[in-house]
Amino acid sequence: MIPLYSLVLYKRSVYRVVLFSDGKLIVENETGEQKKLREKDLHLVHPGPINKIPQILDSGDFETAHAMLMSEDQDSPLPVSWKELSDLVFGEYSVQAALSCLKEVLEERFFILGETGPLALTFAEIEKARKKEAERQNSENRRSAFISAFKAAKSNQSGPLERSQNNASYIAELEAYALGRQERCLIAPSLGIAETLESVHKALIDCGLWEPSFNPWPLRAKALLYPPRLDFPTQEMEPAALQRKDLRSLRSLAIDNAWSTDPDDAIGFDGSYVWIHVADPAAFFGPDSEIDKEALARGATLYLPERTIPMLPHQAVERAGLGLAEESIALSFRVRVSDEGFIQETTVFPSLVKVERLSYESADDLLAAGDELLVSLDRIARLRHRRRCANGAVDIDLPETSIRVNDAQVRFLEINPTRSSSIVRELMLLAGEAAGRWAKERNLPFVYSSQEAPQLPASLSLCNSDDNVEDSTGEDHRSGAGEGTNRGHAALSFAEQYRRRKGMKASITGTEALAHQGLGLPFYSQVTSPLRRYQDLLTHYQIRAWLAAEQDSGESGKNQSYPLLSADEISRRCILASQASAATRQAERDSRLHWTIWHLANHPGLQVKAIVLESRERDVWVTIPELGLECSIGNRPALEPDQWIELTSQRAYLPALEFSFERSKTIPMN
Repeated sequence: MIPLYSLVLYKRSVYRVVLFSDGKLIVENETGEQKKLREKDLHLVHPGPINKIPQILDSGDFETAHAMLMSEDQDSPLPVSWKELSDLVFGEYSVQAALSCLKEVLEERFFILGETGPLALTFAEIEKARKKEAERQNSENRRSAFISAFKAAKSNQSGPLERSQNNASYIAELEAYALGRQERCLIAPSLGIAETLESVHKALIDCGLWEPSFNPWPLRAKALLYPPRLDFPTQEMEPAALQRKDLRSLRSLAIDNAWSTDPDDAIGFDGSYVWIHVADPAAFFGPDSEIDKEALARGATLYLPERTIPMLPHQAVERAGLGLAEESIALSFRVRVSDEGFIQETTVFPSLVKVERLSYESADDLLAAGDELLVSLDRIARLRHRRRCANGAVDIDLPETSIRVNDAQVRFLEINPTRSSSIVRELMLLAGEAAGRWAKERNLPFVYSSQEAPQLPASLSLCNSDDNVEDSTGEDHRSGAGEGTNRGHAALSFAEQYRRRKGMKASITGTEALAHQGLGLPFYSQVTSPLRRYQDLLTHYQIRAWLAAEQDSGESGKNQSYPLLSADEISRRCILASQASAATRQAERDSRLHWTIWHLANHPGLQVKAIVLESRERDVWVTIPELGLECSIGNRPALEPDQWIELTSQRAYLPALEFSFERSKTIPMN
């Protein structure tokens, strides 16, 4: 039993027992603070009696005492009483001597605290503890040196902070936090910076670890910034290779932006049928391959202003891109269109094609010169556009700009309207409807895109009257840089087009064949971009499995050598692909804004023209066509929709993706 007025230890703090109460002990520390504790939670150091906790004695020679107690061959800690240790070190077992021994034991240099009293450590344990303490001290010294060097570099009192071995772990902590890989940055307060993404981002720039133009946003969005590290097959799958139809005699055109590097579709017409040829990467691998798993994890190709990270291995474009070699393999959709614009017949089969690549501008020149193929395709595209408009399609026509970055130099490229881009886009929509119909007729589990009708007033709900205008909410016939659709010449104003866009419902991807009201299509499936969009690749798996079963057995979908994916499996993959591609889209949006703000930061006071899209109570929403940027500005004095204004850049702050403009001039409305 612990006696009254004895010296005790509780959770590494010293107390004296002052009272017994209700089966517990009242203890008091040197400041007079009292606690009511159970006896089993206390450790007796000296029986006392003591009136107050005394001062400790001068340090004794505990190392010699330890050597006298322990032998070199002792392999486990040796129990020692407080009295024995006190007598050995100080020649007495006073309260002061016991308290001094307790302090030494708690420091754990030669002794540690056991259940009943001190334990003398073995020589091996002491050596291990000394090394651990030396490592701790070295770590603390390195940390202190890093903090000093970081602050000096951040305040321009030295050169850039070195990425040395001593600094590596601390820099890694800062960068992991700044890139969204960990939730805390415990060293930040010691560096004199707030524990926020913005503050750490700025500090990494200020101390020279990051270039001022560094783009962290794709990594923060959890996008993968390296291409698939897999070899793409050199041959089509065996024995699953399907017989290909020889279409090399049919003239086929792959029309895209001049900078496109991954051509995945081509178009043709034989006088009776429209042909849409699509890259056929699924001929080389299946839905359970390593390449497929990698593509599913990415969801889509990532198009950043500074670089492109493909969904499939680089060799996929070499071997499956259209028009990159003298002959190309494809999955071809042959579609008969009635004079009223309806689909009358659809056939799908693997093919061998010869494709001519053209830029939109070159194709427009050929069309203007009366090229027979392009004139025929133009007629069908206009027919299809009118048909979609009659079904309630909604065209959206707002300025679009492509951003290109090379060596931190930013270029803004206006995407000018071309008739050939409208033709291509309309025929891609035709392929999407044809594929959806083809799959539904066969009860084939498939990936469909649907959209509810937008809530728009009658004045905004119709298609644009000019046939040159196509729908920017549907099939995205993107360039190699991943930009959106080209715009045409709309009858509605920019502000009215913006109101149209706000009224559009979100599209839905799944296995249910519902109408896509925004496109004016009863069925729609994205099938024309399997090189860069996983959901398109998924439709190709299903088409190829069906065709292979027909070829092998004549019993559609019954051959077990080529099993179709179930509707549940397709739904699962659609969800995973959507989640992955959401990170891709976020990375693309933030990166465009990053490089735009970087451009503004390097051009202070830049003057640009903007047009008001929407007037609000306190601000207005504007678009700046030359930067491809939409933002809000103050609305004093009040502005009207569709009014042109001149803005001057006021602020550009990359770590927070913040910028601001000041109105410098209002251009009178006509």
